[in-house]
Amino acid sequence: MKKLSLDEWEKKYIAGPVERFDQKNIMFIRPFWDTELQAILPDWLWNYAIKDKVGFTQQDFALHEASWRGEKISLFNASKPNPKPAAKAIMETLEASGLGIPAMFHHPPEGAKIDISDPQQVTRDMKKVATYFGADLVGICRLDRRWVYSHTFPDIGTAIAGGFNQAPESTPQQIPEEFQYVIVMAFEMDYDLLSYWPTYVFSAGVGTGYSRMAFACLRLSAFIRSLGFKAIDTTTNDVCIFPPLAMLAGLGEVGRNGLLITPQFGPRVRLAAIITDLPLVADSPIEFGVTKFCAACKKCAKLCPSQSISHGERTGEPLNISNIDGTLKWPINAETCRLYWTRSNPDCGLCISTCPYNKVHTWPHRAVRWLTDHVRWADTFYLKMDDLLGYGKPRKADNFWKEWQPGRH
Repeated sequence: MKKLSLDEWEKKYIAGPVERFDQKNIMFIRPFWDTELQAILPDWLWNYAIKDKVGFTQQDFALHEASWRGEKISLFNASKPNPKPAAKAIMETLEASGLGIPAMFHHPPEGAKIDISDPQQVTRDMKKVATYFGADLVGICRLDRRWVYSHTFPDIGTAIAGGFNQAPESTPQQIPEEFQYVIVMAFEMDYDLLSYWPTYVFSAGVGTGYSRMAFACLRLSAFIRSLGFKAIDTTTNDVCIFPPLAMLAGLGEVGRNGLLITPQFGPRVRLAAIITDLPLVADSPIEFGVTKFCAACKKCAKLCPSQSISHGERTGEPLNISNIDGTLKWPINAETCRLYWTRSNPDCGLCISTCPYNKVHTWPHRAVRWLTDHVRWADTFYLKMDDLLGYGKPRKADNFWKEWQPGRH
């Protein structure tokens, strides 16, 4: 594994000027205002259905629904520059009640702050607390504002209430200059659950990842505020774009599937971030062979049911408005991907489950990852062995109820 300077990282991933991205153009939001997409996605508001089929039964659905419940805590998050109307209304109601804010939250005395004369120690403590609160990986970077959304879009409820042909406009977003650092966290998703794709059991593994990071961010941001500093916590892709910040924080590289590939868990992580004015020490980006391996692999592109993943070389040219211009990557066709999700339901995730980097963090797999970094000329051999050993194939979801045991990730 090699640490990269910021200049080296720029040369590897930036192809030209990068304009800040409007959140309304991400694929999960575009159907709220893009009439062309509404025409081809008649059921795009998730048409979950219970079926008499393994992986889609009422019990499977219940597991899925319960696993996502913690993610709903983001409805209470009013720390963002443009808080969602629901979060803002909740906090205003608590304040107006005369019972809410003083009873629920305790703050340090006015002006009280911890000693920050040793940023190295503060950074170590912050990573320790983030891990204690549930993060599996933690990295620090300076806030690169190219990856902060230029505008944010109102929440789904507001958009629906306004009618799809009169959807609200996105709102300009500015983060005050005193916010200079980002704590980026990665949360491992259960290896076994993600092998039951594409079923509600798989989706439960994804939902649990989102729920874990919602609780961790809520607590870590409260910890920072209690130290006398400011914090903006973001878990739902509504303030900034996570993968480039995670790369700058030294957590991994972006692969052909458009996801962050970590040395420990591959793409099997969910990402969250805390933006803060607390002075910290930034980590360095890393490089451990992902770009070269993905150039040879193409497994996710070959197996993608909607053929939304590029088979070609990395490019700085976007496919459509849901891609960021100026970044050097394998662009994902988010439109065809979203169409497949809508028609198949629930979540797909095949590009995670079939990735050769998606393995449990045991010594044999750590050894192979070391080889893909240090003996790169043998990438095609590693791919053949991955296929020969049967990795990436879906498992029958009824096995979850018979065999799954907690503790194996």
